[in-house]
Amino acid sequence: MTDDVAIYLKLVTRNAKDLCIDCLGEQLKCGRGPIEQLIRYFRESGNCVLFR
Repeated sequence: MTDDVAIYLKLVTRNAKDLCIDCLGEQLKCGRGPIEQLIRYFRESGNCVLFR
């Protein structure tokens, strides 16, 4: 699973269809940077099965 897919599933819904980091950043009104930081956090924590 790619990080794009994993972060969208984690933050929006497990039934998501639009799986783009840029689209998610626009939808959440935060841009791409904070989304990439969350991806790094979840990947490094090792606690989320979506990021293994």
